[in-house]
Amino acid sequence: MAHPQHPGRTPRPMAQPQLPAFCRTRRPITTTVRLGDLRQLQWLLWLVLALQLSTVLLVLAGPVPAPLAATPGGFTPAEFAARHDAPVPSSSQP
Repeated sequence: MAHPQHPGRTPRPMAQPQLPAFCRTRRPITTTVRLGDLRQLQWLLWLVLALQLSTVLLVLAGPVPAPLAATPGGFTPAEFAARHDAPVPSSSQP
């Protein structure tokens, strides 16, 4: 819906969009890269490649079996039961 113009009033000109100051500058953009910086980047890329390769190898290796359960204090079941006058459980009995 257009606003009605008042008599005797001239329409205000629309402002043109302006770019920010850093976009209007005409300075050439140059960057100096030293050979040492490129060598450091190359070593970093080799490190990342090695880490990714080791991760892939770990995934392909599959799950690791659970460790054997250690008895508390390092006693065998027979020694533990003998100290407490309890019968020793046998794997052959149900």
